[in-house]
Order: sequence, then C-alpha cells, then structure tokens
Amino acid sequence: MMGHTSDPDKDVAKAFYQLDFYLKILHLPFRVKDLYRRVYQKRLGDYYTDEWIDELSSDPDVVKSIHEPFTTQTIVETLMHTGHEPIIRALLREMRRRKIGFTQAYIMGINPYHDQ
Repeated sequence: MMGHTSDPDKDVAKAFYQLDFYLKILHLPFRVKDLYRRVYQKRLGDYYTDEWIDELSSDPDVVKSIHEPFTTQTIVETLMHTGHEPIIRALLREMRRRKIGFTQAYIMGINPYHDQ
C-alpha cells in the first residue's frame, strides 16, 4: 500500500496520480481519466463525476507522492485493495486493444508520432 498513510482515499488519489505519471511519461495514448470514465461513467450514470481527477495535482500530499518510492506493483496493489480492480482491468484491456506490451511501454515508451 502507499506510504505510511492510513487514509484509503488519499492512497487511491496517490495511486491514480502515480499511474497517470507513468502513462504520461511512457507517451501512452490514454490517461487515468480515460480509464476511470470507461469504468464508472455508465455504472454511476447521473452521479458520475471525474473532475476530482483533474484536481489531484492541487493536493500537495498527492503531488509529493511522485517522490515516494512506488512501482506499478504498488499502484496495482493499492487500487486492488481499495476496490478499484475495474481500473486495472480497463488498463490491461486498453493495452491489449492497442497491442501495447507492458515491457515495450515500460522500456521504450510509446512513440507519440508512430501512428500519425
């Protein structure tokens, strides 16, 4: 689990922020907000909102989490333990759909100009 905090909401916020960091750095063509929308928009209907994801970068504790030790494993564990397994499944589906191997994305990144 993330850091030494016992606040599950803060742990999820940090995990989403760290995952989004990975997706951005690796030039993947989707972000956490896209995954979140795919998973929760239909389920939650009129109650759906994702503005809070944009606000993660306004929380100093969340932003500092980039400097804490984290790996894809710690992110996945945190999301799984806090009920966000559907986000992990959506991530894996999206990578399969785009034929992106995890090792390929992690080691080489994705060329943002490849399919243009």
